[in-house]
Amino acid sequence: MDRLDVRTNRMQPVLVVILAIIFIPLVLASLFTGLSSGGVMSLLMSVLVLGTFGGVMWIIRRGSAKSVRYFSRDGLERNDGQRLPWTELERVVYQVRVDPTGLGGKRLWRTEIWFRGGRSAWLLPTRISNRGEVDGFVRGLPCEHAEVKV
Repeated sequence: MDRLDVRTNRMQPVLVVILAIIFIPLVLASLFTGLSSGGVMSLLMSVLVLGTFGGVMWIIRRGSAKSVRYFSRDGLERNDGQRLPWTELERVVYQVRVDPTGLGGKRLWRTEIWFRGGRSAWLLPTRISNRGEVDGFVRGLPCEHAEVKV
């Protein structure tokens, strides 16, 4: 294998744009109403909605930056440009969520590939369009594989 690109699903960026189109005008209208009428509750709601939107954007950005861009013969590269060599590979951790209804089902939430020095790269299954190929490659990595319930 020379290089295996992790192709990302384009649905999440589209949803972020739709979210921004909805939230930003609502926040601006609420801020304008609060400032013009002196309504403290309107201002407070605007700040809370803006803070929530900012928090969601930060979480999405963080997940994208730590995600794997591609695997190569020498290691992998994350979307933030950091390269992690296979010589420093420690383990693969599959983070799963257990069905809260008690039926015993579980779903993969995130796969973390850990390297020396506490560095890691993520694979978010809902964002990967070539998931079968990527999962097969990761399961073949020569290291410890563990499953953790989150």
